[in-house]
Amino acid sequence: MPTFTAESLREMSCAFFAAVGFSADEAALIGRLLVEANLTGHDTHGVRHLPRYLERIRKGEIVPGAPVTVIQETPTTALLDGHRTLGHVAATQGVRKGIEMARRMRISAVGVRNLDHVGRVGAYPEMAAREGLVNLTFVNAQGWGIQVAPFGGIERRMGTNPVAMGFPNPGGDPILLDFATCAIAANKIRQAAEHGDDIGPGIILDGDGNPSQNPADFLNGRGMLRPLGGDQGHKGFALGVMVDLFCGVLAGSGTAVMHDQPLNNGIFTITIDPRAFIAEAEYDRQVRELAAYLRASKTPPGADPVMMPGEFEERNRQRRREAGIAVDEPVWSNIREALAEMKVAEPQPMG
Repeated sequence: MPTFTAESLREMSCAFFAAVGFSADEAALIGRLLVEANLTGHDTHGVRHLPRYLERIRKGEIVPGAPVTVIQETPTTALLDGHRTLGHVAATQGVRKGIEMARRMRISAVGVRNLDHVGRVGAYPEMAAREGLVNLTFVNAQGWGIQVAPFGGIERRMGTNPVAMGFPNPGGDPILLDFATCAIAANKIRQAAEHGDDIGPGIILDGDGNPSQNPADFLNGRGMLRPLGGDQGHKGFALGVMVDLFCGVLAGSGTAVMHDQPLNNGIFTITIDPRAFIAEAEYDRQVRELAAYLRASKTPPGADPVMMPGEFEERNRQRRREAGIAVDEPVWSNIREALAEMKVAEPQPMG
């Protein structure tokens, strides 16, 4: 499979999104966030989406250059409308607005409705954490994003509804949580199918509600993801419901009930200045102390040391900056077709 530098993929992505109608600044933002997903090891949310986004733009489901407008606002809250722009653009503006308000008022909550796919959700809390702020971001989906069965059910009734949180880390990169409230992200099933792999047990049900490890039983549109937690899936289900309430009801993006429309992500993001509760020096001391305590845990013989949440992504980022980003052949073939259609030059593979 071809391997590329992160910079060459960023340049490719920026040129592509400018060609389809985004402003230069928006194209640069989208390209950066997509490649960051690849760098952190989340290839399912990276450049593989270029052809998919092009198709959705053609259908009018993504509107390049659509404005992100403020519907209503108070000193600590805001509600934004993305007017069907790509989620990377609208979600970033929502988080940036939350950061600005939290700097003034110590805490903020922002909802954003009417935006398309937001990509790697962990990118948004990471933005705030790198500026010394705590952030919680939730994302829901409707339409074809409905892919998850409720706990005890055997029908698609919910989105994957990811949750992400980030804390500033005085010892290095942000402490970061980012996961779907179902067993795994749906794009990981697509990736397994491209590799000809089965998936693990407890992840999907086929169209008749039977357990399956065959990606085709999900990708045929009849199968469904199970909630996070396996036999304890009531916990993942409950988390997913809460995300739908935050994003679908409070932010007004609509809940899973709206299953007969195109994908429409909604986000709800809460940003907190930790200095509203604790002195900065004491915060730093306690976070360092907790991380050191957890990392000092004994592990089984031959096992890796304990890692803090987010450390996995940062290790991938460092490794892939040097070794490059490998793109699966089927994915690269689809990207090449999209680049050719938009008359965007292909990057050259590494060595």
